[in-house]
Amino acid sequence: MVTLIEVRNLSKTYPDGTVALAGVDLSFGDGMVGLLGPNGAGKTTLLSILTLAQEPTTGERTYFGIHDAHRHRASIRRMIGYLPQDFMPVASLSGLEYLMMCGELRRVPLRRRDLRRRAMALLEAVELTHAAKRRADTYSGGMIRRLGLAQSLIHSPRFLVVDEPTAGLDPEERIRFRNLITKLAEKIPVLLSTHIVEDIEATCPRLCIIAQGRLLFDGEPGEMMAACRDRLWRLPSAQPVPMGAMKIGQRAGERDASFNVLSSTEPIIGGDLLEPTLEEACAAFLTGTVVLGNGRALASSSTTLDVAVPESDSVALDGTP
Repeated sequence: MVTLIEVRNLSKTYPDGTVALAGVDLSFGDGMVGLLGPNGAGKTTLLSILTLAQEPTTGERTYFGIHDAHRHRASIRRMIGYLPQDFMPVASLSGLEYLMMCGELRRVPLRRRDLRRRAMALLEAVELTHAAKRRADTYSGGMIRRLGLAQSLIHSPRFLVVDEPTAGLDPEERIRFRNLITKLAEKIPVLLSTHIVEDIEATCPRLCIIAQGRLLFDGEPGEMMAACRDRLWRLPSAQPVPMGAMKIGQRAGERDASFNVLSSTEPIIGGDLLEPTLEEACAAFLTGTVVLGNGRALASSSTTLDVAVPESDSVALDGTP
């Protein structure tokens, strides 16, 4: 993998003494990377530092060969597209008007006529042509997220960061949005931060897990699942959880009966081995009952956590002609 974006020894301590990040090393090349972690893990702080919304306490950031992120802030920001979790367009503007405003604020070097063509091409790419002239306050939740994706691309970024893009969307909209960012990841690096493991399983060949401000895992989702194949057990809900096992979830069984999913380093008498889902594998990993030793998993058994802009009107999702 050719490294395009890299952070080294990244840490962030807030004035009240809260340590949000502690020595994070992370790099990005082509393709999509999924970022998972429990609430309070440090994901939001990491995204804020990556998108230059705030400065780290210590550490270095390199973007496409530019090493001094603070000195070259304006240049780097032009390279980054960002869709925040709480994205909300200006309600009184239409989708087209909003994209035009974003382009002007970001000083996209196009004449107004060409900027309009570009905005329309992006609206077409995110399937919003039919709503280009509708006020944004009439958009559905899925339409707002797709407009948010379009605004993150108006300046032709070289690196895209999306935070919880499918939260609250119905299954059809989630699939549509996943397809859009998967297409984007064919052209530029994409960092997808989410709580929805299914989104990562469907789109990301690489998974990173962060908790308590530290990067605990960086590898393929299949590695995580493979490590749990002899650790997850099915046990009827009525039976008590054996000593040394940890309940990490529940599944529905035959005739709507439910059973517990347990993680254990020892065989469970009366239990049946389960083929883990990625969500269950991640839960087992975060509780410390599964430890990976492949050199890319950084957790230990003591880890215990609560669970230049083109002027063409033919614009692809990455903004290229």
